[in-house]
Amino acid sequence: METERIALSQRERDRLRVLHEVQQKQITQMEAARRLKISDRHIRRLLFRLGEHGDRAVIHGLRGRPSNRRLAARLEQKILRRVRQRYADFGEPRDLTEVDGEGQLVVPPRATRKDHPCVAGAARQFRGASDAG
Repeated sequence: METERIALSQRERDRLRVLHEVQQKQITQMEAARRLKISDRHIRRLLFRLGEHGDRAVIHGLRGRPSNRRLAARLEQKILRRVRQRYADFGEPRDLTEVDGEGQLVVPPRATRKDHPCVAGAARQFRGASDAG
């Protein structure tokens, strides 16, 4: 029987180690849930998947597959043409989108709320006001 190699992240390896400890009854499901910072119900779901799929159970089911948010190829090419046409003298259109070396459209990640300057400034102001009193 040939064994299959599975690439795991450190987090997935840690998760798998804890699940194996539960299977071998070295720790309880509640202890495993506490260690992994997930619910005991989720531990039971993972253990069920571990029984069905083996070590592959800790890997996300969509790994290696294209994103559901991926733009259609024709739409992506249309956008690239318009960006290049409209901003040809502007340089790289980094504010709107980025075009990598292969001509692929790269949309920058959304800023999170904590990164917004108003939120960060408000927290500093609030702390500063209480310290002044």
